[in-house]
Amino acid sequence: MKNTLCIFVLLVFSYQINAKEKIAIAALKTVELSYPYFADFDISLQNNSGKQIQVTVLNPTTREQIKGFGLGPMGKVVLSVGKGNILVLKNNSTKAVSITLDSVPREVEVKNQSASTRISFTLHNASLKSIPLIIPNVMNPKLSPISNSGVSLKMGQKIYYKKRGKKKLLLIVDDKIKAGDKIDVAKLIADLEKDS
Repeated sequence: MKNTLCIFVLLVFSYQINAKEKIAIAALKTVELSYPYFADFDISLQNNSGKQIQVTVLNPTTREQIKGFGLGPMGKVVLSVGKGNILVLKNNSTKAVSITLDSVPREVEVKNQSASTRISFTLHNASLKSIPLIIPNVMNPKLSPISNSGVSLKMGQKIYYKKRGKKKLLLIVDDKIKAGDKIDVAKLIADLEKDS
């Protein structure tokens, strides 16, 4: 009987972790989420609302921002929230929106030895196609066509783009990038493809 109960509890726990959840956010409101499984799983966010959502991860004690970006209309991202941290979803539009939250297996983390200095800038997709990016240990955003995604990243952070299932280095965050800069990702990819 004890074994049956343990299996049942594990199945229920497994179902809760893998179940998709719709998060409703009222107009001009913020939703804060903190789940135990943030410690062991990455989070997939799918925005089908047609409105940009501001995504922030906060330290629960200091309320200091750990990472943040804008999730574009129809955008999708996978990010690591981390144990005990708070995921904040902010709706700046005048209409209620909902996004889908799902847990995904976490990729093996590599410790980032770079300085803790962060730079806030914008990744701009001027093309008519979605651009899948990989920002290790932060998120894997898919930039929607003609969209902007605000990011706050550490110096030394690498950003890759996917081409035919392989990742290619797009840029490394350094002091050439200034706060508030807008980086045209589609142009950067086109320039790299020309050179290779």
